[in-house]
Amino acid sequence: MPKGIELEFQVEGITELSRRLRITADRIKDFTPEFQEIGDYLTDFFSGPVFETRGAVLGESWKPRKDEGKYTWSLLEKTGKMRFGFKSEPKPNQVKIWNITDYFKYHQSRLPRRKLPRRVMMKLIEPIKIKIVKIFHQGIWERLKKKE
Repeated sequence: MPKGIELEFQVEGITELSRRLRITADRIKDFTPEFQEIGDYLTDFFSGPVFETRGAVLGESWKPRKDEGKYTWSLLEKTGKMRFGFKSEPKPNQVKIWNITDYFKYHQSRLPRRKLPRRVMMKLIEPIKIKIVKIFHQGIWERLKKKE
């Protein structure tokens, strides 16, 4: 009658491996640096290319004013307050992005309108989504490469 085969495995350094995994998990709980970078990127994008292209970069070109030639300033830029009013607040698990002007919401809103046309200034398009994913990938990769 053949004897059964018995295999025994021993993993050396299991304590060190366990410690390393805990440290790695701790390193990727707080995404504040990534959300800071995303907030900076988006506020620059919304105040830059969006205004420069009058919304076309978002696929939502702004309807021109009826009296387009009457004013010397570009659409939505009389004071620059709305263009440069984008702010961000990063936290460990989110970033809040908003515009400080009271009237921004009337341009961005999807509510029915009578006079004021919708002029989108904040929208997550595919290239922005790709950039956000890259920021997270890079941040996580940098943390995993760190030696404790």
